[in-house]
Amino acid sequence: MNKHNKITVVHIGDFLWYPPVINLIENLLHNHVKVDLISATEENRVPEIMQNNSDFNYIRIPYDLGSGVKSKFVRVFSNRKIIRAVVTTSMKTSDILWTTTDVAIKVLGKQLFEYKHVMQLMELIQRFPHFTNIKALDFPIDEYARKAYRVVVPNLDRAFIQQAWWNLKEVPTVLPNKPYSINRGELSQSTQEALEKIKSETRKIILYSGIITPERNIEEFAAAIRSREDYVLYVIGRSASGETYLNKLLDENPNIVYLGYHIAPSHLEFIQYAHIGLAPYVPTQSKLHPEINALYCAPNKIYEYSAFGVPMVGTNVLGLLRPFEQYGIGKCAKDMTSKSILECVEYIDEHHDEMRNNCLKFFEKDNLDKIVQDIIEG
Repeated sequence: MNKHNKITVVHIGDFLWYPPVINLIENLLHNHVKVDLISATEENRVPEIMQNNSDFNYIRIPYDLGSGVKSKFVRVFSNRKIIRAVVTTSMKTSDILWTTTDVAIKVLGKQLFEYKHVMQLMELIQRFPHFTNIKALDFPIDEYARKAYRVVVPNLDRAFIQQAWWNLKEVPTVLPNKPYSINRGELSQSTQEALEKIKSETRKIILYSGIITPERNIEEFAAAIRSREDYVLYVIGRSASGETYLNKLLDENPNIVYLGYHIAPSHLEFIQYAHIGLAPYVPTQSKLHPEINALYCAPNKIYEYSAFGVPMVGTNVLGLLRPFEQYGIGKCAKDMTSKSILECVEYIDEHHDEMRNNCLKFFEKDNLDKIVQDIIEG
């Protein structure tokens, strides 16, 4: 890979909320590729493993992601102009411009046509509407995909769907949402204190790691194991539904232990203490991402749990059902009833050693170095 002078990576917003971006940066740096990362994360939060690498250069550009009129005005007339200027400067010494989300495409616009552009997508996206019901006024994101040097998605289902939606000549490249390493970095005091708590647990731990919303069915899983004194549900992550929802969830489910939010990659430290990992995904539709986005989910969680040999229980969506059944790494609950969930838990209990080994093999099967090398070298 080191025949490339430098790659400029643009992530709009806080890249630490996106483990696949961390994986990409670690991959490039490990292979001695110089990286300019343009993002909004505060400099003091950038992982030391990146800061201490002489091939890494971080450029922070704050970006207002608010929904109000003022936020939109700032994005259009200030943030966007600054980001485009920084990209222009960076690309004077870079070979490839790599964007990590659909939002970055809209921010950079036609500037992308000037460079060898790798277009990475974190979610399935068919259209990028300015106004939801007026397709004629959509941002033409499909045009940018057709003109990109490479389009990159996290699993094969999504690759064929994006090709069909956007009439792409080639099937997008699959770069799995697999951690490049399980190096957890320097741990904060709050993370160390939370780890002491989970280490001392004597019951079997079912762990949920991720965003906390009603759509993730955490309460249903807690209710399913409420009668099992040998199990406890630990939760780490941030609540996207506010403190009121989180407090209600904890008040109504005394068998949930909440350990707070721990920024990637330190959250990985907790997984080694889990007996079972939760991977609930419920199909929902947003303005940008269609309902099948969750049906064909490509969660980094299945790789994170597998890295530590932790079998999983998930919801009944194809993106989980296929790897769970093909590789024997988890079970999907047919519905959200306690009976169905407990059947999954009990199956994993009975086959835990076998499934643990399957998880470790699943984690090792993808060569991320080779995949990224093929993306950038063609």
